[in-house]
Amino acid sequence: MSAAVLSALFFGTSGTFVKPLLDAGWSPGAGSLIRTAVSALILAVPTWRALRGRWHLVRRHWLGLLLFGAVGIAVTQSAYFLAVGHIPVSTALMIEYLAPVLLVTATSIWLRRFPPLRVVGGTVAAVVGLALVLDVGAGIAVDPIGLCAALIATVGCASYFQLSATLPLPPIALTGLGFAIATVVSGLLGAVGLVPIVIGSWSVDLAGSTVSALVPLAVVALIAGVAGYSVAVAAASRIGARAMSFLALTEVLFATVAAVLVLGQVPGPLQIVGGLALVAGVVLVISVRSDRERPADGPLPDPSVPHAVDAASRR
Repeated sequence: MSAAVLSALFFGTSGTFVKPLLDAGWSPGAGSLIRTAVSALILAVPTWRALRGRWHLVRRHWLGLLLFGAVGIAVTQSAYFLAVGHIPVSTALMIEYLAPVLLVTATSIWLRRFPPLRVVGGTVAAVVGLALVLDVGAGIAVDPIGLCAALIATVGCASYFQLSATLPLPPIALTGLGFAIATVVSGLLGAVGLVPIVIGSWSVDLAGSTVSALVPLAVVALIAGVAGYSVAVAAASRIGARAMSFLALTEVLFATVAAVLVLGQVPGPLQIVGGLALVAGVVLVISVRSDRERPADGPLPDPSVPHAVDAASRR
């Protein structure tokens, strides 16, 4: 569980350090492409070493790997960036973070049974808390393109959690290959103009000082990219997609703290209440043991078995 929260902490730094880049004329697509490309390069050697003697897993699960990198990483990021160009950021985040709800619903349909009451109650509390933290009511705009893009991001996010928990590859290798695939897909999306790639100024304002754009790029690539995804994949393979997806919601809380420290954006009373509700909801959900959980020294899960969807059926 601690690894999942740690990954949320890493991911929570992303928005705060991306904002100065966007203010300096960088397009979201450029930041995303650089993050995945740099991360893929950094993880190239560790990925190669982790796959030594295990390349048969790549050949056997090539489709899952393709979906993980293309849909779970590239499409999720690109769809989210497209969404924020048409609807408020808070609305786009709220829709994307419905991924845990989508996973719980998919599990219920897969198992043909109603989820435990603690999961239902925790889901409701987490969604309400998330809405308060993001202050969604401050400016909701309904735009068909933005709404569709945000929903695509939701599906992509849910796919990321599910594939992270089920693909039987070493976490570092899965992350490295995912970044490599995402870089190619993001580049293609930029080439056809779906996600514009624009490099802005190399001098940005960060925490009241003017610094090189390499500073926030390094944080986004190394912390929110390499560290965040590597730890998240490792955690998901152990605790399951459902628990991981709900623990990932704490990213919003860490992002709020980062915004206070770096950007001086202090949350209001309702956002604090929302944070408490979100944490309570997450605690309720993860208190229900998942069929995807395995001991720390247990084998990696096999996605070919019928329990590929994270099961939320134990009380």
